[in-house]
Amino acid sequence: MKIELECLSCNKLFLTEFKHRNKKFCNKTCYFEYVRKNKLLGKEKNPDVREIRICVQCGNKFEERKKHQKKICSDECRNLWNTNPNNTKERILKSKKALIEKYGVDSLFKTNKFKETNRNEFVKKYGVTTPMLVPEFVEKLKETIRNKHLLNLLPNLKENNLELLDNYLTNKSGNTSQPYNFKCLKCDNIFTSTILGSGKIPICRKCNPIIKNSKLEQLIKDYLNSINVKHIDGDRKLLNGKEIDIYLPDYNIGIEINGNYFHSEISGEKTKNYHIDKTKLCYEKGITLIQFYEDEIILKKDIILSKLKSKLQLNEKIFARKCKIKEISKKESSLFLTNNHLQGSSIDKIRFGLFYNSELVSVMTFGKKRKSLGNSNSDISEYELVRFCNKTNLTIVGGFSKLLKNFIKKYNPSKIETFADIRWSGLDQTKTVYYKNGFNFIKQTPPNYWYINTEKYLNRSHRFSFRKDVLVKEGFNKELTEWEIMKLKKYDRIWDCGSLKFELVIKK
Repeated sequence: MKIELECLSCNKLFLTEFKHRNKKFCNKTCYFEYVRKNKLLGKEKNPDVREIRICVQCGNKFEERKKHQKKICSDECRNLWNTNPNNTKERILKSKKALIEKYGVDSLFKTNKFKETNRNEFVKKYGVTTPMLVPEFVEKLKETIRNKHLLNLLPNLKENNLELLDNYLTNKSGNTSQPYNFKCLKCDNIFTSTILGSGKIPICRKCNPIIKNSKLEQLIKDYLNSINVKHIDGDRKLLNGKEIDIYLPDYNIGIEINGNYFHSEISGEKTKNYHIDKTKLCYEKGITLIQFYEDEIILKKDIILSKLKSKLQLNEKIFARKCKIKEISKKESSLFLTNNHLQGSSIDKIRFGLFYNSELVSVMTFGKKRKSLGNSNSDISEYELVRFCNKTNLTIVGGFSKLLKNFIKKYNPSKIETFADIRWSGLDQTKTVYYKNGFNFIKQTPPNYWYINTEKYLNRSHRFSFRKDVLVKEGFNKELTEWEIMKLKKYDRIWDCGSLKFELVIKK
């Protein structure tokens, strides 16, 4: 849970975790500025040893000790910086340059000291200089390859042809540094690689340009393990060869981790219908597929895990009849939605909240129909249900119904429309909270897209901010399409699954 505090130095409001509720400053710069003003610095905190720097990610100024090499102001900026593959390449090149200057080689593993130490330890333990000469190691490697279905990366090697694998490992066991040509059976890319002394299988870098979402997947898996939910990783049987990242057999739920880089249109080569087609395949098999974007897991982990727990019906329950309802301010609503809703706060006009023991536990907001959805001159009595969410890790039984009825009673609307994101709701409209509360299903909208800055793949931006008329006013050629202009601005885009549209007509 996050709370809003006021900085003692700059008097600006900032969000922080509840456990840091005694925090007095929004950042280090404000802290040192406050200390200087109040003359609290001693010799051990001499301001001369510090300097003002400019963050390479966000461009903001921050203060750091001169002896430190830090160039990024915060963890959030560091996460954003690391999502850009070009930055990763730059960091690797700098590391290699420093190693060459110090040791004359571009890798620590190539230094004589490391080789000698490593070789002596291995000889002492196994009596040989390379693991490829240890029979037990070779057998373990073959078993690993068999289990992980990595045989397709070896040339002309089929899944059941283990004899060729035996010959391959045996013949190459004494010369693991020798380069060989490999052909990837997935993309037909021919590349040169070695089987390293550690027995590492060569990887096609066309299919795997950077490390995939293994860390994000592991975060979800660790959470499922912590709540004792059985899961199958990387299942390819249910969809006849197509992979489901994580499958929960006891719930018939699949989980997909959509990395912003790998699932974008240019870098990931994922078409408009890629994500919705996979959802449809799962739906035909009776599986509800949930899809996360990479930035949602990194930046809103608590909300993601709470929504997942809600899907599994493991959240703590509170009955709406024990809650009090009242209209709340924009500030209360925005703070609650920022902490508990994946899309954060919204543009709305009317906001209601449920309070349990004086604590806000659920919020529902309404507004006029949005122009970005094609609505212009709508009836003033028609509204859109813009946001609804409960506090993380809580399920308010009957909360949606109570908030909705209170809005109808007080504002007397003629019609209410709303949308359910298929990435979360799935394709079965009868299982949504809207259908269960009397809304009629109208249609399924086609997939839509979010723009991604190729220098900050962690950020997704709504397309409405990049309409063609806005881009033309910035000076771009009006003969070009919106997408052509955005590519010139070095933007990629990632597609969602579309939405389910619902309407509730109130009879007078």
